[in-house]
Amino acid sequence: MESADSWKSAEGAAVTPAEAAAAFRVPVERGTLANGLRVVVSPEHSAPVICVAVYYGVGMRLEPRGRTGFAHLFEHLMFQGSPQMAKMELVALVQANGGLLNGSTRTDFTNYFEVLPSHTLELALWMEADRMRGPVITQAELDNQRDVVKNEIRVNVLNRPYGSFPWID
Repeated sequence: MESADSWKSAEGAAVTPAEAAAAFRVPVERGTLANGLRVVVSPEHSAPVICVAVYYGVGMRLEPRGRTGFAHLFEHLMFQGSPQMAKMELVALVQANGGLLNGSTRTDFTNYFEVLPSHTLELALWMEADRMRGPVITQAELDNQRDVVKNEIRVNVLNRPYGSFPWID
């Protein structure tokens, strides 16, 4: 009879929780660049793809009452152009290379990511570095994206009678 603190592996053999946890360990390397940027690398060579994800320590929790939505607005603006890329060029480059991308704003952070073929790692890092330098913000882009974010609030927040987002006053 098996003990209460053992499980069955995929092959049917009993394994302990410690053995099961060891099977799910992912190699992670951490470092900090000279400019203070923290880098986490987790190599996985089973598929020829890479994921570059950038997290900024800003989110809706940091917004003062009555002045909410800025983190989400800037998340949108970061897709509208940068010092070296025209509006939507980042999206076009990722898609032209068979990749996908997105961003999101949460309570404590805002993130952006791209998943691309592994041979495009340098391109993905360059695009994020360029975006990190700052978006190109025009009044037209600001007005447009402000309306987009307001519409997302109407559709995703105000249209939910039993749910809400904590950053909405």
